[in-house]
Amino acid sequence: MILTDIQIEAIRRFTSPIRVEGLGPGLNILAAPNEAGKSTVLMALRAALTLRYSSKAQPVKDLFPYGGGSPHVGVAFEWNGRSCWLEKKFGNGKLARLDLGPERFDGDEAEEQLQALFELEKVGKGEAAGLWNALLVAQGESFAQPPLLGAGRTSLQSCLQQTIQGVTGTAEASAMLALVRKQLAQHQTATGRITGRLRQVQEESEAAREQVARLHARKDALAEDIRALEQTRRMLLESESPERRRQAEQELTGLRQTRDQLLGLAAEEQVAQALLREADLKLQAVQADRERRQAHRGEITRLEQALAHAQVEQAELTRLAQVADQRLVEAQARLVAATNQHKLARAVMAGAMRRATLARSQQALEHERTVFARAQTAWARLEKAQAALRVMRVDAAFMRRVAKAMQAVQEAEARMQAQATRFVADLQPDAAGTVWLNGQPCPTGPQLLTNKAELVVDGVGRFTITPATEQREALHTALAQAQAALDALLQEAGCQSVEQAESLHDARKQAEREVAEASAVCVTLLSVPDVSAVADALAMQRQKLNEQEALFAQEQAEAQEENACPPMDVEQASQLEQDAGEAADTARQEEQDALSQRHAAHTRLEQALAQAGQQHADLQRYQRELAAWLEHEPEPELAARATRSVQEKQQAQAELARIAQTKQNQAPLAVVEQGIARREQDMDRMREQAKSLSMDKRERETRIRQAEGEGLDEQLANAERHAEQLAGEQAACERERAALALLEGTLLKAETTQTERYLAPLVQAMQPAFSALFHGVTLEMDTQFTLTGLTRQRAEEVKDLSDGTREQIAVLVRLGFAELLHKRGAPAILVLDDALTFSDSQRLETLFDVLAEAATRLQIVLLTCHAEQFAPLRGRLLSLRPMEQFTSPR
Repeated sequence: MILTDIQIEAIRRFTSPIRVEGLGPGLNILAAPNEAGKSTVLMALRAALTLRYSSKAQPVKDLFPYGGGSPHVGVAFEWNGRSCWLEKKFGNGKLARLDLGPERFDGDEAEEQLQALFELEKVGKGEAAGLWNALLVAQGESFAQPPLLGAGRTSLQSCLQQTIQGVTGTAEASAMLALVRKQLAQHQTATGRITGRLRQVQEESEAAREQVARLHARKDALAEDIRALEQTRRMLLESESPERRRQAEQELTGLRQTRDQLLGLAAEEQVAQALLREADLKLQAVQADRERRQAHRGEITRLEQALAHAQVEQAELTRLAQVADQRLVEAQARLVAATNQHKLARAVMAGAMRRATLARSQQALEHERTVFARAQTAWARLEKAQAALRVMRVDAAFMRRVAKAMQAVQEAEARMQAQATRFVADLQPDAAGTVWLNGQPCPTGPQLLTNKAELVVDGVGRFTITPATEQREALHTALAQAQAALDALLQEAGCQSVEQAESLHDARKQAEREVAEASAVCVTLLSVPDVSAVADALAMQRQKLNEQEALFAQEQAEAQEENACPPMDVEQASQLEQDAGEAADTARQEEQDALSQRHAAHTRLEQALAQAGQQHADLQRYQRELAAWLEHEPEPELAARATRSVQEKQQAQAELARIAQTKQNQAPLAVVEQGIARREQDMDRMREQAKSLSMDKRERETRIRQAEGEGLDEQLANAERHAEQLAGEQAACERERAALALLEGTLLKAETTQTERYLAPLVQAMQPAFSALFHGVTLEMDTQFTLTGLTRQRAEEVKDLSDGTREQIAVLVRLGFAELLHKRGAPAILVLDDALTFSDSQRLETLFDVLAEAATRLQIVLLTCHAEQFAPLRGRLLSLRPMEQFTSPR
């Protein structure tokens, strides 16, 4: 089978028709970037083969485009030498069409023919599957080996059964195995979970056992209720005893009386403690008064001594302040003299600076005058050169025209000479004056003759030489025209020859150089952008020079009027001003020092006066407060108050000792309180217990009467008999199930043994490709047609290999399936979407060789976004080409 055309319309990203261009036998490669639609092409091919055109299942919904429309796909292929066409449209306008050569099938008939051709079977609503699901490998599916169920497994078995010889009984064994599985399915599912009558009997038996257990539990609960009822009656009788209650009430009354006595002692203790604290406070107040009076007497003595010392210190500070005042007056007088001297030095320096400035101004003015004179001279030279340049007519353009005309003359002469007749005369020495050419002595050497010439040899004769030139007249005419053009051009400039024109041109260039030099001088001297602004700049320069001369004259007059200061140069004046400034700074610093000393002296004097005033005020305050305290409470009264406070404290301490002695003979209040609370809780608990026991007694009596009325023993006996019957039936079902399971295992083992015999052709078909990739490998395959392991020096399970190796194995397994279908003559191709991307370069080269070799028998289509990686494969390059409309064969 060979795909020749795939057309897609309104499928996912392809809203308009698209065609896979370039399909043919062997290797086909569609290399395109991500999201170009490669996976959509494979999805469309799968849909055409496996999805029913009338289906509305989710796989069909996944085909619909983003912008709306009905998915439409067409596939052209060749099979058994016939051109075939498959076309399906889903959704609105749905259709199915299959052309097998001249035969056409439509609708459901086309679906049936398609399933028969590709050996597919229904696996879901509107979907079919078979071995083709293993050959159309979508993105990400290449990492796992294909699971084969149903039609796929049947197709592969058909291939193998046609290949091997001598294998018999396979169909009979399969039929027997199917019958056993059908009977076993009445007892268990395919996964081993029980079902049918066995499950029903098991559930009923479990329910019967649970009923027996519940009845036994009820019987045990009834016996427990009887025993507990007797115990409850005894406990209730004990808890309701009057003697026990009366004894508990007497103990509680005694404890409450003891608590009242202890509470009275606690109140008396609090009163005694308050009296003790009051006596302590009185003693502390007396002690504080004594300490305060003593502190005041000490402060009065200290302040009287400090005031005597302050009077001596004030006299000394007053003298120092007067000395500082006198020094300040002297420093201020020196500062005034130094300041005046500094002003005079600054005036001398200003005069010297003014004279220096006037000298610089005179130099600048002289410079401006020189520049202006040079600019005027350059301007006059420029005007003269420009006037001379204006009358000169021979410029560079004219000389280019002359050169062009001369070139035309030279070219005409060259053409004439190229067509001229070459004449060479070699005369003997004694022949001179005897040979004449055009009336002139014949020259020795080669001559070019462009016109008819006459040669005369004395004593010999006359010879006429006519050049054999067909275009001689035309060349003469061209030369005459070129020469006339040159002469006319020279006459325009009043030149007689080219040499005169060149001389005039040299004179013009000299004039241009003079103009350029004069312009550069003017532009440089006047600082203008170009020569057009020279005249204006010259006028402005003249005006500026006049203004500067007037200003200089004014400054010179002012300097003569202020020439009262002695003449002195700038350096001397500067040194004089610097010395005067330093003297003024020294005087100013001395005045600041004297001012600071005066301020410090007066500050210390003021601080001493303020301190003495504060000490005098403090002394008077202490004296007043001490006198007031002595007047309010003389010393004898203070001593009497202290004696009374000591006596009150001793009385309070004696009372506290008495109360402590009394409390030692009694239990602690907390212990008494705890005893009262415990006995009150015991009485409450006894009342609650009696109430609870009474309720429990009534409930148990009610349950016992109810159980005796229901006939619990009869119910238990009937439930045990029913449970025994169900257990027997369950055992019988389990024996039948075990027998069928044993028979299934035996038949499956036989089928496995038989299958392993015909797996050899499949392993043989896969072996060359695997040997090329894994040298010296041996394959292991199970009965589900899954490659489980390989041996390379040692046995390895496929699940333990790397992702890249498992992907390579899965691709080779699919290639083996396609080879078997091809050998059987069934349709077979292999399509891989973005596979082998995890293979290293060496493995990939080997896989390319394997695929290229298989492509000599099968059609292989590779979809990839790694164009550079698959470039060495050298297959047919496919492309996605837009179409105006979907075109199907008619």
